[in-house]
Amino acid sequence: MSKSVLFGGSRSLPSSLILRQVVSAFLALGGSVAVGCATGADAQVISVALAQRATSQLAVFAAFGSGGSGAWACSAVSVVRSAAVAGAQVTWWAGGQLSLPLRARLACRSRAALAGCAAAVFFEPGPGSLSVAAVAVSRGLPVFAFATAAPALVPGCAGAWVAASFCGFSCWAWSAAQQPLF
Repeated sequence: MSKSVLFGGSRSLPSSLILRQVVSAFLALGGSVAVGCATGADAQVISVALAQRATSQLAVFAAFGSGGSGAWACSAVSVVRSAAVAGAQVTWWAGGQLSLPLRARLACRSRAALAGCAAAVFFEPGPGSLSVAAVAVSRGLPVFAFATAAPALVPGCAGAWVAASFCGFSCWAWSAAQQPLF
């Protein structure tokens, strides 16, 4: 598998066995991972790739500078720096410069991370992840979610979450509503 997939999710995600299993399986298939720079899911995804010594398959998109400037309380600065030192591709200021409001930088960073990806996978997605899911859906990309219950609806997108599988693990997939032909 040579496709890149965006991985992300909740900033407050506690240590997640399913995240480690899914990301490890995806990397073992030869997939490339695109990920943001936040604590929670992003940091765990980066840590799995580092533990697997899969830095050539890892692209990190940071909404802050290489020295940590512009980072906010939920930034995973140390793990992003570790990824850079280990040889992962890190795009600093992926969301734009510090002069942009944080919310805008994070949205731009997520769109940059999604560019070129074949799918998006989220762990316990919240409003921010679901906004990125909406962009993915608008681009016709598959969106998967690992959550204890079906996540909230993808904003602005007609459809529903359905039971699915990603890399052999049970999850939810967004199924867009079929548009009427006439």
